[in-house]
Amino acid sequence: METAALANIHWHDERFKYDCEARNQKVEQACFHHFYGKNEMTIVDLGSGTGSNCLYFFEKFPSQQNWVFIEREEKISQYALNRLAIEADKRGYEVTHGTNSLVLEKENRNIKIKYITDSFLNLTDVVDLDEVDLVMASAVFDLISFSQFVDFGSVLLEKKLPLLTTLNYAEMNFNSDAPSDVVFIEKYESFMNRPQEFGKAMGKKCPRILVDFFQKQEAKIEYGPSIWKLEGESAQVMNHHLLNFMESASNQMIEDQEERILFKDWITTKRETVEEGVLNTYVQYYDLFISNE
Repeated sequence: METAALANIHWHDERFKYDCEARNQKVEQACFHHFYGKNEMTIVDLGSGTGSNCLYFFEKFPSQQNWVFIEREEKISQYALNRLAIEADKRGYEVTHGTNSLVLEKENRNIKIKYITDSFLNLTDVVDLDEVDLVMASAVFDLISFSQFVDFGSVLLEKKLPLLTTLNYAEMNFNSDAPSDVVFIEKYESFMNRPQEFGKAMGKKCPRILVDFFQKQEAKIEYGPSIWKLEGESAQVMNHHLLNFMESASNQMIEDQEERILFKDWITTKRETVEEGVLNTYVQYYDLFISNE
């Protein structure tokens, strides 16, 4: 497997614990309440990655589930199925593998999972939405533009499809008073929001944009913060991941050579505090459930 794919998998797996802890329970319960009494669900997971949404929810949703993963990288989807098979086996499920699918069975529970290799922006071309009960997305909408989301969101509204979207980025801060923290975080957030071929990604504005969009359409919406708390020695790997993302973007987010030198000194110091186990990082996301009733 290519280095980039392996790095992506490692990142998704490492963040799973923090994603689970961060999830907003009020938003989650609104979703469960909406589907209360339903025995079977078909769920489409957009940008499904290593299958973390399914791993988190498959024992929380009704006993009969049909999951459709939409992910651009097939090797990551294959990894997701293997990961889910291993975890389900540990929980006593009978596991059946297909070519691009998986079936998990235990007593009266039957969970069918398949993946489609495509962009979730092509959702209407690859999935019959009339057969779908819930669309789910985690940490993806802040990466696309507003116009891309409007096209997507309008389809959900037209089909009256509920959407559970979690971990939409809002802000980040460290447990220090260094002025350079604010400077370089802002530069990184501007990099996230930079012009690209598809337009400007929503970045940190994403939660507010989503709420405004659905409120204007008079959709029923529940939303609230979900916060990563990356504290001390136990979060060293995750803190290094975040610093790596900032460093890899530094040449694009900082043009001035002197400022690049300052950034290099800053990130070196930050890495030292990670190794000392004293760096705490707090990343605020927002979770939203839109029922479109």
